[in-house]
Amino acid sequence: MLSLCPLARTYPSNNWSLLAQALRVREAESPRRLAWERRRLRAQVRRWTTREGGFIDFPRRPNAERGIATPVAYHLKYLLCLHLALGRDPDLELERALIRGLDWLRLFLTDAGYCGGFGRSNHALFGDACLLTVLHGLLQRPDALRPDAAQEVLRVARNIRQRLECQRRDDGLLWLTPGGGCGEAAGWDGYMFLSVYNAWFAGLLSATINGHPWLTGTSLPDWTPAWNPEQGIHEDREAGLLRFRGERVDAQISTRGQAVQGFGRSMVDLRQAAMCPFHVEVDGRPVVAPPPRISAESLKKHPGHAGGTPIVEADEVLFGMTRLDAVTVEAVDSGVVLTGSGSPVRLTRAPERTLWDRLRATLDWRLLGGHLGRQQGLRPPTHPGYRWAARLEIDDAKAVLRYQLHLHPSSRKPHPRWLNPAGNRRLVRETESTDASCRSSLGLTASQAGPPAPWPGEGATRKWEVRLAELDSGSSEQT
Repeated sequence: MLSLCPLARTYPSNNWSLLAQALRVREAESPRRLAWERRRLRAQVRRWTTREGGFIDFPRRPNAERGIATPVAYHLKYLLCLHLALGRDPDLELERALIRGLDWLRLFLTDAGYCGGFGRSNHALFGDACLLTVLHGLLQRPDALRPDAAQEVLRVARNIRQRLECQRRDDGLLWLTPGGGCGEAAGWDGYMFLSVYNAWFAGLLSATINGHPWLTGTSLPDWTPAWNPEQGIHEDREAGLLRFRGERVDAQISTRGQAVQGFGRSMVDLRQAAMCPFHVEVDGRPVVAPPPRISAESLKKHPGHAGGTPIVEADEVLFGMTRLDAVTVEAVDSGVVLTGSGSPVRLTRAPERTLWDRLRATLDWRLLGGHLGRQQGLRPPTHPGYRWAARLEIDDAKAVLRYQLHLHPSSRKPHPRWLNPAGNRRLVRETESTDASCRSSLGLTASQAGPPAPWPGEGATRKWEVRLAELDSGSSEQT
């Protein structure tokens, strides 16, 4: 296989490097080579996981203070890579990593069968295929799990399969995201193709169900799944991801924001934005649309599509609340409160204006594989002289999100414009008629926002709320 498909030493994303290393482990021809390749895989796993067990897909040398990216779809691919490697031979360290990685899903798995609403390829069929392959692989091998663990794995697999049945098209293929539809409007990234992802899904699952030894060799007899967390706050602080589970509201939140892997000149990626509830269910039903990846020009025309992520414009350049310096989390009687502060972050790369800029970009593309460009997504520029502080409260009993944004005073001029005051983006039913609707990875959405307003030189505080259980009511703003 390696002779037919040569592997590179490095790849732009860590998930590619990890898959290549898992294949080297699988195809090592001698005990000495196997030991060497397994040691290298262990080193990658240590380097590219958070302390809680989440997979870091970017950068190659992670530093949480500078910025990391932990997209859930590629965490699921990471689990598949470990499963592949363990199918060759047992390895205690890799087994522990797989258990920690599986347990990390407590931040995302819901009883409605959703897992993967954060980062690129969010809610993608690609990730579903990886996760189901691992789960079914564990179920296929006798005595791989204790009976109680096997029942929990089977329950989760059934929930995902039932949700996938709702994604089935008339021609038998599956939509790539739960909301149906094609392309960017449906939450697809540019590398997502209907036939390719369906082939990936069908190939992995059929190989597993037919007992392929590469995909049915893992055994975790001492593992107890942690996928049904008790009510309260569950968090990976290093990744900046939090789940609040209440009696009615089940909310998954990006707290301080993560690095953008595809930081480009024309597209704005808000899927890793700070203080952002990226998946929210009320009484078991998703109600909040995932944040989008959208062109800068389209966002200028329709700033409400940014939802609750504040967007400001200065000198025709867009800035947003995608990163915060620090975030505090506090449990309160009604639910949870998050507070944080920072500066507006540039949402697109600056164009190359000088000869040196163009030369550097060419060298980066031709010789460095775009490394310098990707590094800009770790620490994008901020708007000098401006700061804001945000507060987000989840009221579980009333099923309400309460937002507060404080714009600090600034003597600099001209002041930027806040494009989407009191913004929110909600899911709507397919039968609901609304001119403001568009698609997301979870389905049709409707966006709301107040009229654009200049940043007050003396500062100001705005408050608004989103009533999750009464979606037709939208949001209300209070100054």
